[in-house]
Amino acid sequence: MMGSSACNSAQPEPDDAVVDQAILWLTHLSSGLASEEERRAYHDWCAQHPQNALAAHRMEGIFARFDGLPAEPARAVLEGQRRPSRKALKLALSLALLLAGGGMLAQWPQARYWTADYRTAAGERRVVELADHSTLTLNSGSAVNIRYDGHARRVDLLAGEVLVQVAHISKAASQPFAVHTPDGEARALGTRYLVRREAGATVVTVLESMVRAGSADGSSSRTVMPDQRVRITVDAVSVPQAVDAGQAASWVRGRLVADNAPLSEVLAELSRYRRGLLRYDAAQMEAVRVSGVFALDDGDRTLATLQALLPITAEHYTPFLTVVSVKPKK
Repeated sequence: MMGSSACNSAQPEPDDAVVDQAILWLTHLSSGLASEEERRAYHDWCAQHPQNALAAHRMEGIFARFDGLPAEPARAVLEGQRRPSRKALKLALSLALLLAGGGMLAQWPQARYWTADYRTAAGERRVVELADHSTLTLNSGSAVNIRYDGHARRVDLLAGEVLVQVAHISKAASQPFAVHTPDGEARALGTRYLVRREAGATVVTVLESMVRAGSADGSSSRTVMPDQRVRITVDAVSVPQAVDAGQAASWVRGRLVADNAPLSEVLAELSRYRRGLLRYDAAQMEAVRVSGVFALDDGDRTLATLQALLPITAEHYTPFLTVVSVKPKK
């Protein structure tokens, strides 16, 4: 990865403090918020000591395929340095994966999350009772704003997923209850339903009664019945599909129910509950199928169970990074 170069056996390995500093630099530089002055300061830091350049160069080299990572400063200083050890590359890989996750988080609307009326951290669920006695159960990593007035009862889902239990009020017709996202709205015609934000769409699953789902541009709407699900985009609402709504809401009880599901879907759900990063090749995991009931609140135990049942390995590089891969065929 580093290319052939003359070895320098006298060059010491970067210590923990240097590695930590490299992480801080690269996390900030990959966030898109760094100024040109800060980028020059990073270049100067790389040049201050060979250990600095070595730590930065390993991470840059391994993750050159990710956009936004500066590649040149450490490389220019490191010409002639020795090839990294296997142990050091493993460490650099884990740190770079963590950095990649940090880059994605930097693109997320953090300000709206932190200023939300109600929010949950990774691995947390929360029940909120609203002014009309409706309740919201927020899934892990979720955020909502509440907007009640004399004309409507509105919940803005900023991130994640929420289970809605709508209270019956005397003026329901003049104060309709609806959950809104940038994709559209899910207006209650009854009591219980799920609303979930996904990339480019909002998923609505009805547990009881009915929901009217509408696209943001007003061009499409559908009535969704119990045990049905639709995807809402800015200009369309999909045809309702039959689902097991109870299974979809199993996260409320801290359970993940899989019925011949792709392992990629199971891992995606587990990743929502981890404070650290869970990395895997989604395409590779698509062909691995899994059934069972797993604990969301003990992700390490669930991964150990999956590893015992399936041809996969789960490697814990740091407390904040786990990489799952398919075992090579013998």
